[in-house]
Amino acid sequence: MVDRFALPRVWEARGLRRYGFHGLSYEYLAGRLAALDPPTAAGRVVAAHLGGGASLCALRDGRSIDTTMGATPLDGLVMATRCGSLDAGAVLYLLREGGLDADGLTDLLYRQSGLLGVSGLSGDMRDLLESREPAAREALDLYVHRAAREMAALAASLGGLDGLVFTAGVGENAPRIRAEICARLGWLGVRLDAAANERGAGRLNAADSAVAVWMIPTDEEVVIARQTAALLDLAE
Repeated sequence: MVDRFALPRVWEARGLRRYGFHGLSYEYLAGRLAALDPPTAAGRVVAAHLGGGASLCALRDGRSIDTTMGATPLDGLVMATRCGSLDAGAVLYLLREGGLDADGLTDLLYRQSGLLGVSGLSGDMRDLLESREPAAREALDLYVHRAAREMAALAASLGGLDGLVFTAGVGENAPRIRAEICARLGWLGVRLDAAANERGAGRLNAADSAVAVWMIPTDEEVVIARQTAALLDLAE
């Protein structure tokens, strides 16, 4: 059900559905978490791949059951230059009233939006964290709000939350963003250890946290190598 759009079934039959992306990253994270923290990995986990492109994945016992990205990598969270989830009516408005054609709309939504579009300064999280411009703070607030909101939505898909894993460029290197997201999830029992979060390595949750919080650097190349080796073995 989670991979279906509320469109006539003829479009689903033609392949229009929610696929999700960053699968290599999530496969790696599921394996690493199982090695580092087996009880949490066997439970209900939201993995957050927060980079230039960003998405979340709901994992139950290491298997994906829901994701924020849909038919394309444009869906879901606010990203560096991509808008993330957008009211379909807003897309129609841009076509009808904005005078955009399909190419212009593609350029706007993929390359001019997200953190870059809201801040008017940069799509690079490092630039915005260093900036004192109000628009930079507004872009960061929107980024954090959307990430926390979608994490809570995936917790609903899972029926609760046992673990939260951050990875990718922002997830691995922006303790301030991790802290602000987790602060908004306090009602779910998420508590960060401030010192561990600043160090940014391994387990980040406080002792009284009901949710295990990890930062695990991703390694998609390792997954590609493993899958390639497996295919070569089958071909022999």
